[in-house]
Amino acid sequence: MNPAYADWYGDDHLWIVLTIANYLKETGKMDLLKKEVPFYEAGKKRAQREKGTVLEHLKRSLNFTRTHLGKHNLPLLGFADWNDCMNLPLGAESSFNTGLYAKALLEMMDICEALGDTASVEMYKGWYEDVKKAFNDAAWDGKWWVRWFDKQGNAYGTSKAKYGKIYCNSQSWSVISGIATGDRAVQGMDSLNKLLNTANGVKSSTPGYRGFDPNVGGISTYPPGAKENGGIFLHTNPWVMIAETILGRGDMAFQYYSQINPAAKNVKLDEFESEPYCYPQNILGDEHKQFGMGRNAWLSGTSSWTYQAATQFIIGVRASFKGLIVNPCIPSKWDGFKVTRKFRGATYEIEVKNPKHVCKGVVEMIVDGQKIDADVAPIFTKGVHKVVVTLG
Repeated sequence: MNPAYADWYGDDHLWIVLTIANYLKETGKMDLLKKEVPFYEAGKKRAQREKGTVLEHLKRSLNFTRTHLGKHNLPLLGFADWNDCMNLPLGAESSFNTGLYAKALLEMMDICEALGDTASVEMYKGWYEDVKKAFNDAAWDGKWWVRWFDKQGNAYGTSKAKYGKIYCNSQSWSVISGIATGDRAVQGMDSLNKLLNTANGVKSSTPGYRGFDPNVGGISTYPPGAKENGGIFLHTNPWVMIAETILGRGDMAFQYYSQINPAAKNVKLDEFESEPYCYPQNILGDEHKQFGMGRNAWLSGTSSWTYQAATQFIIGVRASFKGLIVNPCIPSKWDGFKVTRKFRGATYEIEVKNPKHVCKGVVEMIVDGQKIDADVAPIFTKGVHKVVVTLG
């Protein structure tokens, strides 16, 4: 590899923190953190590698990012982040990696709190506040968040750019991670809606590059409106849905969900030209002459993320260390809904009522006839339990 570029990706090691945290919340099997697993080391057989507990793997993951910060004290891009096609020389910083790192810190705080490790909770809280401040000090462009900084500190994803003025992921992940503060969280998502949304989904960026640019690499090898160069890369869309539910905008979240639903494309298969029973990796954007065409069916993490967006954030039923959260963010026209959820050996029969036709806001939760002073149903190990939630 060219020594001017990193030989590691800036996001790969952070996903494990989110994965393990969600597994622990779902199952309660905290002993997993004690299991020893070898670290990867090129050229060494598994038996020869250093081992560490799963908890140690999580700690090292966060510490790697903490010790690989750039000019603005933001996490380094590495060779690339989620966008494999954006390859800036070593020293570049990534707002996506910043958001993912911050979200991983929040998850790690939850794990440490569940373990009773208050000292680690405070340490990771300090790291979180550091990166939140650095992000807000450096990455706001006036109406949205920038996407990258190169090693000289030049911003990408800024209104001053000719191409790639705004990117989807820096808006959504700043909200998902909570590092977008105050009105900036709303403004960034409003800018995304205004500049990136189409009838077929949210574009990854705009405007697309009009030819190869050696300064940005692979992203500029695609025609405008294709793949990462201004295409509707579906993997990014459920993150937009999740961010909208965090802002309490259920109508927007469900609109974004519906726009990319392949089953809704049955009436325009001549345009879509992709299977109506699975998500394609991307849909050609409105800068492309074949706008609306699906490409690379099955090759995507979209389905799993959209499932999470729909069930955990729009329907709003998700596991936590303290119980089963029921905090929907739905379209305001919905009267409510019913759903059955199995959790920790018990079955929860959930009814959500929306008499005032709001998007979000739990005003009452009743579990087995008893009022609960929160939006978290207790953990049961067996049986069937009735949960009634009222929004208002």
